[in-house]
Amino acid sequence: MLLFWTLAGLISSGAALLILLRAARAARGGGAADPTLEVYRRQLAEIDELAERGLLGEAEHKAARAETGRRLLGEAERPGERGQGLAGGAARRLVLATAVAAPIVALAGYLLTGAPGLPDMPYKSRLESWKQVSASDPSRLTLPEMAAVLASQAKAKPHDPRPLYYLGMVERADGDLPSAVRDLQKSAELDPKRPRVWAALGMALVQEDQDQVGAQAQEAFRRAVALDPSVVEPRYFLARAEIAAGHADAGLADWRQLLASLPPQDPRRAVLQGEIDQVAKTGKLQAALPPAAAPPAEAGQEAAFIQSMVDRLAARLKAQPDDPEGWARLIRAYGVLHQDDRRSAAIAEAQRLFKARPAALRTALQGETAPAPPG
Repeated sequence: MLLFWTLAGLISSGAALLILLRAARAARGGGAADPTLEVYRRQLAEIDELAERGLLGEAEHKAARAETGRRLLGEAERPGERGQGLAGGAARRLVLATAVAAPIVALAGYLLTGAPGLPDMPYKSRLESWKQVSASDPSRLTLPEMAAVLASQAKAKPHDPRPLYYLGMVERADGDLPSAVRDLQKSAELDPKRPRVWAALGMALVQEDQDQVGAQAQEAFRRAVALDPSVVEPRYFLARAEIAAGHADAGLADWRQLLASLPPQDPRRAVLQGEIDQVAKTGKLQAALPPAAAPPAEAGQEAAFIQSMVDRLAARLKAQPDDPEGWARLIRAYGVLHQDDRRSAAIAEAQRLFKARPAALRTALQGETAPAPPG
């Protein structure tokens, strides 16, 4: 407590001292010559110089000098200088009073509204409160808060793959791709027979590699397909990797098989059919992954769990919209959840909110770069 008041006093005194020093410096500068008088003095010097060079006759020299001198004397006798001195003195007194009053007013306000003896709520206590909320209504937690709860569970149960899987999904939805990849890899190592974990790991790797289906992602997708040949996302991305490698015929054949396996009412059919037509016509993939037309196939407990986190973020942004980073996370999360309509609506709302603030708009639209595979 003593340290707090000592530091507060030093900071307030330092601020007041700086104000007074600047005021004193301005007062010293106030005695400088009037610029109007300096103009007339320069004119007198120029008249004398012209006369010395023979450019002014004696009569013209005397007349010009007399007129300029008369104006100089008239300007010097104006009473404005005395009024200015009085005004300067009043201003300096006002500055002095403000410098003294500011720390006093700040101290009084802090004593009325502050709590100098109240310590910050320890992280452990906050974590315990988040755990209690997650047990009753996880939708009340933000994505980072839920990630903290899951990280704590993963630490307490180092051999349980489930907290790591959920943690990786939350981190992926929140845009923390390196952490998502790391935790999904750990979950897959602990339980290598779960195709959904390998699929999630592959998609996190694709996102981290900016839509490229690299070697690690392909390996994860192959592991998923080997465990469950019906999984949609791994089959889609493996075919995409074939096309990107120049094997368009093989990739298209796999995509057509995937399309035939989707139910007639599945909205992803239209997206996949569009990609098939694009590649069949041009032999090349689209520049970026297409937006999703529906939630992923495994929209069970995991999807509902992540959805509750995202809905919480959306509700907070509706109440407090001035948060560009929050909009970026929401846009990215909708992409991860394959919710194209909501993603587009969030992008449009961010553009409306931050259209007059280019820097904030760029931050908000960073989430737009996250891929939303049709998977």
